[in-house]
Amino acid sequence: MKNQVFLSFLWGLLVLVCSCADEEPGGGIVVDYSSNRQVSIGAEAGAVYTLSFTAADSWSASADADWLQVSPQSGGSGRQQVTLSVLKPNDTGEARKAVVKLASGESSVSIDVRQEEYIFVEEPLITHDAYGGNLDIYFRTTLPQGKFAVYTQSDCDWITSQPDTRAASEATYYLPLYVLPNERRQARTTVVYFGKVSSEQDPLTEKNLLATATITQVGQGTGESIDYSMDKAVELLQPHTQGNGISLVLMGDGFIDAEISSGYYGQVMAQAVENLFTEEPIRSLQDYFDIYSVTAVSRHNIFAEGYETALGCWMEGGNSTLVGGDDEAVQEYARAVEGIDLNNAQVVVVLNTDAYGGTNYSYTDGRGNPVDFSVAYCPVIEELGSENFRRVMVHEVVGHGIGKLDDEYSYETQGAMPADEMADRQQQQRDFGWWMNVDFTADWNAVLWADFLFDPRYDGQGLGVIEGACTYWSGAYRSTEESMMRSNILGFNAPSRRAIYNNVLQRGESYTPSLEEFIAFDQQTFVPQTRAAETPSRPFARPRVLTLERLSGE
Repeated sequence: MKNQVFLSFLWGLLVLVCSCADEEPGGGIVVDYSSNRQVSIGAEAGAVYTLSFTAADSWSASADADWLQVSPQSGGSGRQQVTLSVLKPNDTGEARKAVVKLASGESSVSIDVRQEEYIFVEEPLITHDAYGGNLDIYFRTTLPQGKFAVYTQSDCDWITSQPDTRAASEATYYLPLYVLPNERRQARTTVVYFGKVSSEQDPLTEKNLLATATITQVGQGTGESIDYSMDKAVELLQPHTQGNGISLVLMGDGFIDAEISSGYYGQVMAQAVENLFTEEPIRSLQDYFDIYSVTAVSRHNIFAEGYETALGCWMEGGNSTLVGGDDEAVQEYARAVEGIDLNNAQVVVVLNTDAYGGTNYSYTDGRGNPVDFSVAYCPVIEELGSENFRRVMVHEVVGHGIGKLDDEYSYETQGAMPADEMADRQQQQRDFGWWMNVDFTADWNAVLWADFLFDPRYDGQGLGVIEGACTYWSGAYRSTEESMMRSNILGFNAPSRRAIYNNVLQRGESYTPSLEEFIAFDQQTFVPQTRAAETPSRPFARPRVLTLERLSGE
């Protein structure tokens, strides 16, 4: 929300209208706040509080907790305001406090920011057997009855009865559910959402979400491996026929020996390859890749506490789509490909779960230089032939991994992009050539895709300079209303296609093509979208950039 103060906390949150002034010795900062130097803020991510003060000189602001953001973080003299924004909902089970410090010269003021509200779920990750049965989810909260709501995931058809919370004690409640038997081979997951509302009739949205419980029900095929003879077996699915060859290595996590010997593992790998090359320009660049499948035999085929998989994959769960794994293990399996150069490799890890998620990890070395090694984690969302499984592969592997594209999502609750994060992105654009589908100027003549804006060959593609990208509502810009990097209902837009094309030729041909070379290629191959997707898909987690001191085995 843009520079708005949202303090509609109808269930008892203190609204502090600050009228008194206090001054630290030195006279540098005068702050309007409550007499006990304490303010209250809502428990939900996106809750804000505006703090007003007067500075005699330049000033800086900081918070000592990772759940609270201060913006702006510096400024000049005179009457000023900073906005305190909650980044993470309070699901800790207790009130929490952050200290905001305002400093100007030798003068400083500290203000306590407290969250008294919370919802705490006792078991946020639940594993249920395939036979189904009763399931009670216990949680406690400081919110009174009628001011919190609980909902099951809307598309879940295997948990019955409407959520009806019942009091177990004064501050503890439980949600009685009934889980239907799972007759499928594969485990399945769903999420229960807990949040604050002004009345029981209000909808629960991302804006007022406080906690989640992720339920995983094992499938009929859940088991444990006894035969590891196929572990690290390598199959060449496609040799390159153009350029020098770019290694694309696929492997699965959470597959047991029975699923491998039955041929299911091979079916998943084949479907993953088919999904990857459905959109332009990657569809016309497929011949640059050496595509391998590496078999990873896991002990178990379920991702839950107490179970073990070959690549150590995990899902953050709840409302998050963040997925990850064991870097060292992934590299070890990739090195099963004889002679592979991991400095020029894209690895794809397919998780044997129907959970919704996806994350790509890019890397820099210990000296801050980019490494052409990337790992994308993609579950088999819903089922093998689903559209969401295709879209997560294209978005994460092709977009983030190969194209080094940023997300074009934007959320009002994120507000303006912080200056330090913007500076990091701009440096990586200049030094690495990454994130070329977003920019931080609204100037049509200076934006990274200006060449396309004034080229009549790109008329009709909806190109412009549209505010909202990198998940932020303001300060970052994208080129089209929709794209594969936003809601996944269209293909890649022109700046994204150019970035993918350039990166493939840089790695596959060892040179950077000119703009006219790309346009000539694009005019021959571009179609708005190869496969139709009628509805937007839920956003995936932001791409991560990590540091590798060295690739394992080097």
